[in-house]
Amino acid sequence: MKRSILSVLLALAACWSASPASERIEVLIVDGFSNHSVEKTTQKIQDILASDPTFAVSVSSMPDFNTDAWRQWNPNFAAYDVVIQTCNNIKNREISWPDPVKADLESYLSNGGGMYVYHSANNAFADWPEYNKMIGMGWRPADFGKALQVKDGQLVEIPPGVGNRTSHGPRIDAVFHRFGDHPIHANLPRAWKSADVEVYSYTRGPLENLTVLSYAREPKTDMDFPTEWVVQYGAGRTYTSTYGHYWTNQENPPGVRDVAFQTLMIRALQWLAKKPVNQTVPDNFPTATATSLQDVPPRVAKRNR
Repeated sequence: MKRSILSVLLALAACWSASPASERIEVLIVDGFSNHSVEKTTQKIQDILASDPTFAVSVSSMPDFNTDAWRQWNPNFAAYDVVIQTCNNIKNREISWPDPVKADLESYLSNGGGMYVYHSANNAFADWPEYNKMIGMGWRPADFGKALQVKDGQLVEIPPGVGNRTSHGPRIDAVFHRFGDHPIHANLPRAWKSADVEVYSYTRGPLENLTVLSYAREPKTDMDFPTEWVVQYGAGRTYTSTYGHYWTNQENPPGVRDVAFQTLMIRALQWLAKKPVNQTVPDNFPTATATSLQDVPPRVAKRNR
């Protein structure tokens, strides 16, 4: 019996959307305030993750600070495999999450959850001690904590008060170098050129249980600094990178169309969720001499193992 075109399309659609419960990764984007574009950042993350049907994505936006709605806001972190934290209060330190929400995140990660610290989210919550432990190092004053430099292929600790506060030069097409052999980087080249990215210098913090994944040359200081790192926090994991810059006056900038950024976001979320990491390298992954841009990754029916 011949199948109608409609039935074939419906069957294909089911294949696209179907994902066994054992493979599904439940993701919660937490947004609401930032010095970057909240709406555009969240939408871009959703668009990127829509390329892989194993991701089920929800959003929880913090209501206006110090209102009744803010006091009642209570995202259920425990219902998700990974939390993508995009909030940043660097322009107004008074704005923050309610204390019960902070305590819930601490418990969630301690008990095995995962958190993706999106771009400037490592600027946030400098006065929250446990958050500083979660992210390992962030955008902080010069006397806040230790920093890490990569020199002659080795990590060098910079004590508090030595060097400068966290900063960055202009966004550039920066060559990222793998530091070690982390599962998130499986089969990737040893170096690739990332598009329109910020390389932070003197990112500072407690550095507890922190592993550097990659580094790049920061143009203002002409020194090599970490660009991706992970932290073990209790039984949980966090991933931080400087990828993903998105100002409110930008429309789909190169930094979020970067194939390396998109590939690493998907892989990092898989690793944070303690699921198998897709080890397939996209054909258009950048080289050490050329960037590669796309709007979103090609849609896949099933992750390669």
